[in-house]
Amino acid sequence: MPYVLGIDIASTRTTAATCVNQGDGWGVPEPLWLGARGPSAASAVFLDEDGYLLTGDAATEAGQSAPARLLTGFHERIGDDIPVIVGGERFPAESLSAVLVDAAADQAGDRFGGKPQHIVLTHPVGWGSFRRDLLRRALAEAGFPRAALVPTPIAALHAYLAPQGDVTAGVCEFGPDGAVVTIATAGVNGWQPIKTVEGIDPAEALGKVFELAHGGGVPPRAMAGIVLCGEAPAVPGRTPCPVFAASDPVLTVATGAANIAARRDLPQPGGLRPGSAVATVETTLLPRVDAAPELTERPERPPVDITPFPLPEPTRTAKLLSRRKPLVAGAAVVVLAASTLFLTLSTREATADKGPEAPPTTSSTCAPVTPGATPPPEGRC
Repeated sequence: MPYVLGIDIASTRTTAATCVNQGDGWGVPEPLWLGARGPSAASAVFLDEDGYLLTGDAATEAGQSAPARLLTGFHERIGDDIPVIVGGERFPAESLSAVLVDAAADQAGDRFGGKPQHIVLTHPVGWGSFRRDLLRRALAEAGFPRAALVPTPIAALHAYLAPQGDVTAGVCEFGPDGAVVTIATAGVNGWQPIKTVEGIDPAEALGKVFELAHGGGVPPRAMAGIVLCGEAPAVPGRTPCPVFAASDPVLTVATGAANIAARRDLPQPGGLRPGSAVATVETTLLPRVDAAPELTERPERPPVDITPFPLPEPTRTAKLLSRRKPLVAGAAVVVLAASTLFLTLSTREATADKGPEAPPTTSSTCAPVTPGATPPPEGRC
């Protein structure tokens, strides 16, 4: 049965959706069951001691007994200089993402009995050509040379809104690090992101969308809508424009990716090819890839400014000592020398007082004095 596959690798969970060709057209995208207890699975890979890889919830469960062999958060690290190391082995981050894509394709193949006609994989909106090329090469080595890459907010918009006319829409991606807000406009090549702001408080995400739209000259009421995806909070009661949120917003991006993979009505630059009744999809969203492209140069890293840590203000006593360090040191030397001299002199005086007794001044050989006689002079016998 012909079908296409859309995959979204988020920071914590991976989701996928399929769209089946029913003969008279493509049907509605349906979630692909990847997890042990739900459609989504953990964005994780586990390397056991024998060198075998486990993915998804099975990897998380195995990692409870050996957390050092559990790999997570690698999809966002594609293009980083530091590779992922586990068990003494180095793994490029893009190759681990390709492992998750291969696992999702195997799940779809088991269900539909064959490979998908097309695969669309999402990536963060801020990625440049270098990271995208790394991921394309890894997918080609894994057996998916024609997989297309689409920014996450663009896939989310395709879950609800077709790029028709000159309209503006917004996307709020909710994750563990806050919300990512994106404004996009519709054009010849479909939805194109215009402005993205990261790290927004989830409670202020909708207000940020309206602020960005107003800054671009689009009033909130003129927007085509706002799509909520990820770990989205409850939809507010009243908004100036429509707000789209599924019962499980985590599946929204994968659903939109499957819609993109199934689309065959996007206009092709230059018109239709001779002899073809339907325009072949050849847009910036779905590039035609016949061979792995040459990698572009790695972008230069921005300069790093190191700000010294401010030390606390010293107390008054500490200030006095810091300003009078030479004087205090000299006084300490003088006091120590005086103390040493005083102890030395005291010791000598004590030793001198304890000398031998002086001999008697009178002789013991003098004769006794007769009564009535005159005593001899002192010192004479």
